[in-house]
Amino acid sequence: MNIIILTGRFGMGHIKAAEAIREQILEENRNHNVEIIDFMDYMFPSFSKLIYRGFNFLVSSCSGLYNMLNKAAGGNGTVPLKVAFTKKIDKLIEEHRADIIVVAFPVCSQYISAYKKMRRVDIPLYTYITDITAHEEWIAPGTDLYFVGDERTKNTLLSKGVKEEKIIVSGIPVKKRFYEDYTGEKKSRKEILVMGGGLGLLPSSDKLLKKLNEINDIHTTLIAGKNEKLLGEVRRKYENIEAIGYTEQVDLYMKRADLIITKAGGITTFEAVASKTPLYIVRPFLEQEFGNAKYIEEHNIGRVLWDKSADECEDIMKLIENDLLLAEMKSNMTKITDGYEYRPVYGKSKERYRKCS
Repeated sequence: MNIIILTGRFGMGHIKAAEAIREQILEENRNHNVEIIDFMDYMFPSFSKLIYRGFNFLVSSCSGLYNMLNKAAGGNGTVPLKVAFTKKIDKLIEEHRADIIVVAFPVCSQYISAYKKMRRVDIPLYTYITDITAHEEWIAPGTDLYFVGDERTKNTLLSKGVKEEKIIVSGIPVKKRFYEDYTGEKKSRKEILVMGGGLGLLPSSDKLLKKLNEINDIHTTLIAGKNEKLLGEVRRKYENIEAIGYTEQVDLYMKRADLIITKAGGITTFEAVASKTPLYIVRPFLEQEFGNAKYIEEHNIGRVLWDKSADECEDIMKLIENDLLLAEMKSNMTKITDGYEYRPVYGKSKERYRKCS
């Protein structure tokens, strides 16, 4: 069976989700051919770099405008499908002889759903929602299955008319290695991991890093992602903080940590859940992350600092020293993963999709 996964480089979360989905599919059946495709690069090759640069600028410098645009997009759950786009999707499916289309980015759902209606084809469309909040763009009439992170997301879909049999509460997809036990060296002191997401967006201030740098009985690691400027600054200013750039070993850093200070991205949240490492979220500021932050609070798997006037340094120190609360948070993470639903939908080969007359 040939399966294509459509995603986009809006941050690294959607790419990481696509990679995790590919891994899960091949776990079911190693004979499948699974390819990950950047939908923006494929559909808009002349403009995709500009689109991504614009997104990065909005997120890092104009979060208020980004949130406003994100809300506005939620009011329109359809996309106009021009003939040129339809022919491109024709080519995409034929080039890869696709039997199933999987999406890990919302706009892809809209385009493929509109394509199915226009071309009258019944190629299966599976959508993995990568945040707890189900933005309107994720929901498309041509979707055959939705994979969601939590019962709350499922209930949102149900309230919007999606049939229950189309929804699987599977957790937001993360790679298998995040679930594996940590086999590294035993720690002689507490460990804090600071992450800023794939764009290297640091969720804290110089004040916090200065405080962490001064504490001898806590080891701090900071992952700056692809933000070379941030990486250089931290290495230059804070000699006791271990600063690294982009890495494929995030699972190891998570599992050796006692606490993760990060932004409330869907993928990062569920990587932490799989790793059983409590979270500390400093003032969420992106629209799609508010729901993830509330999820963290409601399930008591971390702490979220909303108050702009509060001292995050003092709050973090209280949490990292509270072994009982950290143990409770870890236990709650185990309860979450134990509740995931597994439904094999890729195991058997299927006939290529039929064109409907």
